[in-house]
Amino acid sequence: MVSMQALIGCGLVLTGILIESAASRHWRAGVGADRLDARAALALGLPALGLAVMAAPIA
Repeated sequence: MVSMQALIGCGLVLTGILIESAASRHWRAGVGADRLDARAALALGLPALGLAVMAAPIA
C-alpha cells in the first residue's frame, strides 16, 4: 500500500512540472518574463518540496 506521504509528495512534484510546462508555453508565446515570477518560483519550489516530503522520516 502506498503511504499518504508518498502520494502528497508525488502530487507536489507533478503539480510543479505542470506549472513549469504552462509557464514555458506562456514564455514562448512572446510574453517573456524579465524577472522571477510566481510560476517560476512554484515550478522550482513545488518539486523540491514534494521530494522533501517523500524523503522525510515521518512516522
